[in-house]
Amino acid sequence: MSTLRFRQNYTGVQILRDGKIVADLPWDAALRAADALRQVSKRAEEWAQAEKIASDQALLIRTGAPIGLSNNPTIIGEAKKRAQHDRDLRRYLPGGIRSKTVFGAPTIVRHNPKDKKL
Repeated sequence: MSTLRFRQNYTGVQILRDGKIVADLPWDAALRAADALRQVSKRAEEWAQAEKIASDQALLIRTGAPIGLSNNPTIIGEAKKRAQHDRDLRRYLPGGIRSKTVFGAPTIVRHNPKDKKL
């Protein structure tokens, strides 16, 4: 298995694989790459945890909470099916599904501040 290392080189960042440089980036490009890697990793984590997210979302739907844990339509659809047909949820939370609307997962949108003109 190969090893991946990161090294600071004055104002740049070097990525080494098995001791050989595979990328030499300026610091700002390295920060953008790190943000992109984090976003992709979070989406991968969402798929890895899809079963748990769908179960938790089904519970929220069944209790009437109008928030979502995912923006993925496949996971939301599975959660809706579980909220309707899961025997344990129906037994422990009787009275039907209280919430038919599920909003997406809360997100924080980062952007540059708007210039204020005085």
